[in-house]
Amino acid sequence: MTRAEIRAAVLAMLLWAVATVGVGWRTLHSIDHADRSREALFRAHASQGRVPSPAFPENLDAREHAALRQEERPLVVHDPHGVEIITAPVKDTEDWEIIGAVGLYSRWRERAAPVAAPAMVALLAALVLLLGARSVASAGPRAAGVGALALFGAAAAVTALQLRFAAVSLAPREAAPASLERLALPPPSLAFAALVLALLAVAGALAVAAVHWHARQAGRRARVRETIGAWLFIAPSLGHLLLFTIAPVAFLFWISVHNWDLLASDHPFVGLAHFREIAADPLFWRALRNGLVYALYVPVTMVAALAAALVLDQPLRGIKVLRVVVFLPYVASTVAIALVWQWLLHRDFGLLNAALTALHLPRVDWLGNPATALPALMLVSAWGQLGYMMVVYLAGLQAIPAALLEAARLDGADAWQRFRLVVWPMLRPVSTYLLLTGIIWSFHGFTLVYVMTEGGPSHATDVLVYRIYQTAWEFRRFDVAAAMSVVLCLLLLVLTALQWRTVKGEPADA
Repeated sequence: MTRAEIRAAVLAMLLWAVATVGVGWRTLHSIDHADRSREALFRAHASQGRVPSPAFPENLDAREHAALRQEERPLVVHDPHGVEIITAPVKDTEDWEIIGAVGLYSRWRERAAPVAAPAMVALLAALVLLLGARSVASAGPRAAGVGALALFGAAAAVTALQLRFAAVSLAPREAAPASLERLALPPPSLAFAALVLALLAVAGALAVAAVHWHARQAGRRARVRETIGAWLFIAPSLGHLLLFTIAPVAFLFWISVHNWDLLASDHPFVGLAHFREIAADPLFWRALRNGLVYALYVPVTMVAALAAALVLDQPLRGIKVLRVVVFLPYVASTVAIALVWQWLLHRDFGLLNAALTALHLPRVDWLGNPATALPALMLVSAWGQLGYMMVVYLAGLQAIPAALLEAARLDGADAWQRFRLVVWPMLRPVSTYLLLTGIIWSFHGFTLVYVMTEGGPSHATDVLVYRIYQTAWEFRRFDVAAAMSVVLCLLLLVLTALQWRTVKGEPADA
């Protein structure tokens, strides 16, 4: 490594250490202020009607006293020497006027050194290894990244433990009264702080690995410029993916193992309690079973789409118009489709029941009967997905070399034999792709259920996504809904891995 690369590695490690210490101190600062505010509220409540003794540590000036009167909540005040003081107002016996204040000095600096020590020790160890060990300086990017991740990860873990110990040692001696709890400063989430520390460890390790990779590519400047340019081009999309996909999924996992109440400031860790709760919930298992049954519309739609593709692949007049007509339902609004089909399937004035009446057949309550509600939704879903599957099959048919079909025809194969021995084997990768992606998307089904049946009747159409929505926004059980979402996420990950394993390397054959 050159001196410039060593300086870059040192700078990356220094930035990691500063960021880690900053996160640790910020969390410690919030822990202490939340605890001191509760203790100050207790003392202020105990001193109601009389000026507290001993007196406030520092005199409040007019501006600070006016702010305290206006906000009537704990106020962080900085005295002339920069020492933070957490205050709480003392009111008269009628709870009408502020007659004094209770102030407590912040104690977070007592734990500042132990919280910062792991990052500083890891930084010192990394510097010694980088500057003193030649093998470390010449290590490959993978070895350097793994080593840095192990070192930074250990420091992050110890820092998180130090924060937990600090939360215990700084706990208030007297808790705030329940009636005043809402006035206290909210405590920080130690789990979120640990997640940030872990992300910083990963980012620091990636930076060290990038420096070592640059050192390995010293003689290949063109490749370095090409790689850096490629990463710059994908950086916006990668940032969007991290911010709006990976981060929410990580937050979802965090909520699933905590008690999450929007009106509460504390979210205690409960482990797998919510997963045990949904495992004992019969409605969850019914929703999962309904989702599995609902997914059966996919293979039926595939058969219809393949038949439509075979017909629409013929060189007939007006065939392009027919293709557009079949494809239109896929691009139409799902809500509009649901409303139209809700009218078509209506028991009293639906078009389908009118046709049955004209044939002297009894009317059917398609959406009000538990036996027919889910098949009716499957019919609507198949109608909406038919156009998309038809287009994919049509692209697969047109990609089959004409020479293969001509050779089969010359060998005496009839239409069925050409389909069975030539067309279908060539379409197998396309069929596998449509089957797996269709099943994955069927588990996302929500709009049709929400608009047409709302999960009824008698939970006959209550699929998993609608059960998650109802649990979160109607029952206000966001933590249980998060646990259900984790189960759904893991199920979809398994299906996606199966799709990747099955389709990988095969589409080129179609």
